[in-house]
Amino acid sequence: MMPGDRPGLLVGLEVHQQLSAPTKLFCNCPITKTEEFPFSFERRLRPAQSETGRLDPAAVFEFSRDKPNLYLWSPESSCLVDADEEPPRQVSREVVETGLMVAAALGSGVVDEAHVMRKIVIDGSNTTGFQRTAVLGFGGSLMVDGTKVGVQSITLEEDAARIMGEDERSRIFGLDRLGVPLIEVALDPVSGTPEFVGHVALNLGRVLRSTGRVARGLGTIRQDLNISLDGGAVVEVKGVQKLNLVAKVVAYEASRQRALMEVAKKLVGRGAKVKCAVKEVTRIVPWGGSEVLSKAVGEGGKVDCVTATGLSGLLGWEPAPGFRLGREAAEVARAHSLGGIVHSDEFRKRGISEGEERALREYCGAAEDTALVLVAGEPDRAERGAAAVASRLELAPDGVPAETRGATRDGETVYMRPRPGAQRMYPETDVPLITLPKELLSAAADSVGEPWEDTVKRYTNSFRLSRDLALRLYDSDSAPVFEALARELMVEPSVIASILVEMPPRLLREGVPEDAMNEARLVELLRAIDSGAVAKEAAPDILRALGAGKAKTVAEAVGSLELSRMGESEVSSLVDRLVRSSSKLISERRESALSPLMGELMSEVRGRADGALVSRLLKERLERALKAPRGRQSSKALR
Repeated sequence: MMPGDRPGLLVGLEVHQQLSAPTKLFCNCPITKTEEFPFSFERRLRPAQSETGRLDPAAVFEFSRDKPNLYLWSPESSCLVDADEEPPRQVSREVVETGLMVAAALGSGVVDEAHVMRKIVIDGSNTTGFQRTAVLGFGGSLMVDGTKVGVQSITLEEDAARIMGEDERSRIFGLDRLGVPLIEVALDPVSGTPEFVGHVALNLGRVLRSTGRVARGLGTIRQDLNISLDGGAVVEVKGVQKLNLVAKVVAYEASRQRALMEVAKKLVGRGAKVKCAVKEVTRIVPWGGSEVLSKAVGEGGKVDCVTATGLSGLLGWEPAPGFRLGREAAEVARAHSLGGIVHSDEFRKRGISEGEERALREYCGAAEDTALVLVAGEPDRAERGAAAVASRLELAPDGVPAETRGATRDGETVYMRPRPGAQRMYPETDVPLITLPKELLSAAADSVGEPWEDTVKRYTNSFRLSRDLALRLYDSDSAPVFEALARELMVEPSVIASILVEMPPRLLREGVPEDAMNEARLVELLRAIDSGAVAKEAAPDILRALGAGKAKTVAEAVGSLELSRMGESEVSSLVDRLVRSSSKLISERRESALSPLMGELMSEVRGRADGALVSRLLKERLERALKAPRGRQSSKALR
């Protein structure tokens, strides 16, 4: 068992990290984000049988959505390989070396030959209908909070196309990210608290960054989680893009799964067996009280009614905050490009009268213990959506069904599709196998960078940073620029690190735009502090001014805020005046007068003077004043 163990919770973690390679995995296109796409093409993808002759359920689901895919592309970031109009090229040696470096850092065993495989994916994210992937190694481990976590596999794979939108007709993708090289590290399932799982993801990310060969920044790392509780199936959660969301997603999904189990217990207590049927009810009632349903019918759509025995009262029940079985069914409907559902637990709120409900129950032959779910939309789409909702509700007695869900920005999860099966992998015939000779393995092992723990220790020892600040710096994207500036500038390294990694999040919470605190702006600010043009205490005000659009540069902000640096003589005179005018306070409070006097001084200089200078001068003047005989504090003692 692991620290803070939570019985029943098991989480498998897969981390997908972008490599800092100059080109894509299977072509020579540069890795760049494209803003304008002058060209496009449309394609429909269909599921294909694996070598076993079976179809993957996730592929069948995506095909059932019946939407073509529109691909946008630009010659600056894509080519005919991305469009699947030309065979892929051989994987670059540099990318393979990076994968082997990760394997060495984790102590994994490396295969003799890496074979590129095709993994069926027809959600539109790949023009080929599959993703190319190659296993490089198995085994290994990393230590997290004193616990050894095993590594299952290390894999090279290509990234998917960038989803840019979806409308009623099609899904829209940009091809600039398609083919970007990723390394995937799959870990053994761990038990414990959601926070422990978050630490596992964080530490693995640190190991990957220690190679010096991975990309940094938002969107370059993604976590997929396989979450289960005792007695429930494994739920795959895809696309957690921020490390600080991992624990939140695990906690939410665990709560959701426990709520599903509570629904199953209720059904057992009722002795109910959920059976569903679908019947069209478009013309049974007028739908005048429901804007959603009347609109769908008015636009030529139809309304199907799903009857679910034993579920009356359970679709709107909330056994956990934010969870309702009706919401689960609505997510399935939305995955089939429908607006959602209207169920009998909320009929009155949604404009369905008692008389209309009686008419529906009579027409469908539904007893009082039967829940009714209305699905409306374009005829074929409504029919498919209603069938999917019926299938989902029939799984309610089982508790937690196996499915793939997507992570939201708020740390919750939403239904995407059924879980893929084992029938979706087959060999890639267009890419030669990758041989991994011993000399390549040896070179990769020798190239592994400084372990992240050693880097953090170096930050604390060489730059006198606290361990907390050193860790935050290492986990940020600012570590390389910090090291360069710490050696170039005379500013204290702790000040540099604080402005780079602590100040932006704090000001972001105040509402200062993130663009105002980009790396270039922060470097400009630190150089201004180093030159003596401005005091470090003025940094927050300068960034606020930039964020508010009052200035375009640090120099302009300094001028507009009148933050020109005060000289030592000017600060000294200011201190002298304050000490003279505060003789009564000093006499009464002695050394304790330092804090209020310092606060008053810093308020007056408003970032125009260095705090250390102000503190030194004030302490000197205060010490002199306190040494003078009481009642005879001469002006000489205060200077």
